Amino acid sequence: MWTSTLELSPRRVILTQVLGRVWHGAYFSSFAPLQVQNLPRQTLPASNWVRVRNRLAGICGSDLPLVYVDRDFRIAPAALPSNRRSYPGHEVVGEVIEVGNDVEYLQVGDRVVLQSGPNCLSTGAQTLCRSCAIGNYNLCERVSQLSGPQPIGGGWSEEMLLHEQQLFRVPSTMSDEQAVLLEPSAIALHAVLRRLPQPGEQVLIIGAGTIGLLTLQVLRALAPQATVSMMARYAFQIEQATRMGAAHILYPQDSYKGVARTTGAQLYSGMFGNKMLLGGFDVIYDTIGSRQTVFDSLRWTRAGGTVVVVGLSLHIMPMDLTPIWYQEINLTGTYGHGTENWPIGTQERYSTFAIAAALIENQQLHPEKLITHRFALSDYRAAFSTATGKSRSRAIKIVFDYALLPASVVPNVRASARQRRSITTAAAWPQQEEQHDQEESSWPTPPEEQFIPPSLPATPEPVVVPAPDAQSELDVTEPMIVSTPDSQSEPAGAESIADPTPTVQSELVEIDLMVVPSPDAQSEPTEAEPVIVPAPDAQSEPTEAEPVIVPAPDSQSELVEAEATQSTVLLDEEQSDESQTITKPVSRPKRTPRQSMKSQKTTEDVEITEDVQKPGETSGNSIN
Repeated sequence: MWTSTLELSPRRVILTQVLGRVWHGAYFSSFAPLQVQNLPRQTLPASNWVRVRNRLAGICGSDLPLVYVDRDFRIAPAALPSNRRSYPGHEVVGEVIEVGNDVEYLQVGDRVVLQSGPNCLSTGAQTLCRSCAIGNYNLCERVSQLSGPQPIGGGWSEEMLLHEQQLFRVPSTMSDEQAVLLEPSAIALHAVLRRLPQPGEQVLIIGAGTIGLLTLQVLRALAPQATVSMMARYAFQIEQATRMGAAHILYPQDSYKGVARTTGAQLYSGMFGNKMLLGGFDVIYDTIGSRQTVFDSLRWTRAGGTVVVVGLSLHIMPMDLTPIWYQEINLTGTYGHGTENWPIGTQERYSTFAIAAALIENQQLHPEKLITHRFALSDYRAAFSTATGKSRSRAIKIVFDYALLPASVVPNVRASARQRRSITTAAAWPQQEEQHDQEESSWPTPPEEQFIPPSLPATPEPVVVPAPDAQSELDVTEPMIVSTPDSQSEPAGAESIADPTPTVQSELVEIDLMVVPSPDAQSEPTEAEPVIVPAPDAQSEPTEAEPVIVPAPDSQSELVEAEATQSTVLLDEEQSDESQTITKPVSRPKRTPRQSMKSQKTTEDVEITEDVQKPGETSGNSIN
């Protein structure tokens, strides 16, 4: 299965950092920390584990520094051995497709999201640490000492194998788009509950990305009487923030003057550009977490106020901390999510995920509105280019959509996954698949390349190709790509030619060889079975085609004259002296015996490869 891994070893990180300064392709080379490989499919390592087939996975802002090795080995988390190798993609929704014998809370068909990493409970520790005992599994004190099997795969992989305790079951009323952003919604909710603003207080959110805009939504839902300002960098972020209820917009160009103007604070200037405010915001949520934003937050907060650091930085941050004691400012950190007192003011404890899911179901949060781009996992280079070039792409949340993966890239998923939309795909030639495997480890980094917007394949136009004449000779074979017929529009009596045998990549893809001899000049035409044949253009890309009739030989070695049907056919006019190869993905084809005929003329065997794709189902509904 296709699996993404992040190995943050010093050798890979340092080598990639050095070469990345002169060669942008280093970030996606064979020695880079990020590797996307087609690994063997593993079995469940324990009886209380489950297998999840991913459907949507998001790219988080915290993922990009790991991909582009923008980190410092001197920060505290880098000392932990558990952070040296991981599976990226913690924003993910998938479907349970296999459960162990001892699984209690999940069953096949449940939609789930990743809630926590390995912890005391998931590894079966005899005694729980203090954090795990109260449900804060992301703060497990024994995370680097846990024994037992480790999870396999993350959101940027086809599948995940992990303990059922690490998953949260998604309500049936929640769409996939809402579910994939349940984890960042829980992060924003946890941050706000760390310091909930009171009515009439002045609040500032620094950063208008996914977490910043979700924090704004949470504040509008839980603290509607607070006055919320937002600092945004791009015009499209300002539009979103204004639409979601921000009372004031601050700009980085005149930030100190903007804070003084908004809050009524007094601005003082000293030597060397030094600035200080007396007064300011009651609460600041810093969703960026960089050295500059933390530095400014401490100076923009009134005496006795609170700064909540939500964003993260993987660098040492030397800075002036004097406002903490001079103004008695509370500097609070937040990491992920856990359990909260809910309802507010009570002592009842609920998981942050459960509270966020309830807010989404009650339409108080609308995370799905933040999704702006979708990519197939095989297009992750373009996805990262979009994520790092927000000024030109206007991206907020980018997701990997596994329904967009071509059948030739991930055959076992495409053959069994439920489809949420109609997608037209074309299988790659065998030599193209080999080239894809060889080039995966050498894709260049995208930060400075032109933005490539996602697009869906165009619907082919029908092209009528006449059936071969009985007197014609097929001296030259032609490669053809056979498209997937629509099972609902297939005419009665039509049968798909399929005698599949399993391929190497997937047990769900079937292949068979079929001999199609050239037409005999002496044979008499009879009725033919329609076959759907799309043909590539001159660049071996699928183009628009019209219905065509391709005769199939009967057992008496007679060719027939084809009748026009509603099937869509694409025929490539390019000819070669090689044997003819037809690649045909079909939906649930009926098995038919091999058909052959003896011809008075010598012909070459034609190899037919069928990529069987199982029809999908429509995903959950989307609110908004």
